[in-house]
Amino acid sequence: MADLERFVPPLVCAHLKHAESAYLSDVFERCHGYPSLQQLWQLMDEPWQELGCDPLHLDERVTAYYNHPVWLLNGLFIEQDPQSLSHRQVFTDWVKTKRPLRVADYGGGFGGLARMIGAALPQTHVEVVEPHPHPAAIALAASTPNVRYVPELTGSYDLLIATDVFEHVPDPLGLAAATADHLTVGGHYLMANCFAPVIQCHLPQLFHWQIGWDEAMRAMGLAPRQRVEYGRAYERRGDFDLAAARSVALVAQAVDPWVCRLPKGRSLVGRALVRLLSAVAPR
Repeated sequence: MADLERFVPPLVCAHLKHAESAYLSDVFERCHGYPSLQQLWQLMDEPWQELGCDPLHLDERVTAYYNHPVWLLNGLFIEQDPQSLSHRQVFTDWVKTKRPLRVADYGGGFGGLARMIGAALPQTHVEVVEPHPHPAAIALAASTPNVRYVPELTGSYDLLIATDVFEHVPDPLGLAAATADHLTVGGHYLMANCFAPVIQCHLPQLFHWQIGWDEAMRAMGLAPRQRVEYGRAYERRGDFDLAAARSVALVAQAVDPWVCRLPKGRSLVGRALVRLLSAVAPR
């Protein structure tokens, strides 16, 4: 078994359950330290397969999957992986330019991004929205006074963040609308999605969103703005029209099987077709 304290901060070690410690030690021994990104994806697929999860039936097996220690490993991986840290630094720098007073990181997991934003903007209230955060994540957040974990969104926010969230849920459009309802008019929503078969818990019934998401957000009332690393910022323009956004989903679902046959340029062609067809489709 690998020595955990070589790879895991003492504060985190102090809050680990026996099964979590055993799992992490086994992974560090197998991978001779932290896994690579590709190894991490393989590790994330293992419990999905072992539990017999079905992407079309999001039942107790999937609930068990998201309680597996591999997600603790994922949080720790992000805390030390140079590419992941670089992404989060760019996100943080972008948030700084908006000077928000209240920020929520929805599904913020281990809280690394929230802590970076909190440290960079000490006068900003930063909330990590997680119904069941790991005790170690709460302990780490305690070192940044303006960062706290909350079970749900409350009131209004100047800026919302959701990174690697929507590809895991059965109705990402509905969740986007429900969360964005807490955004002030003129506020920004930073979303970073991966609607692609990178890991098995990315639901295949959502892959059409790779070409339809921006147009759906526009139709709903969140205007696409600049790219921020692998994400995009959206600005709330007023009231929402979820029905209009759902009509875009139908167009994207129809277009996706055809553009998937293209040898290259699938995303560009797909997005252009979705925008064109959505403009003439009845609503």
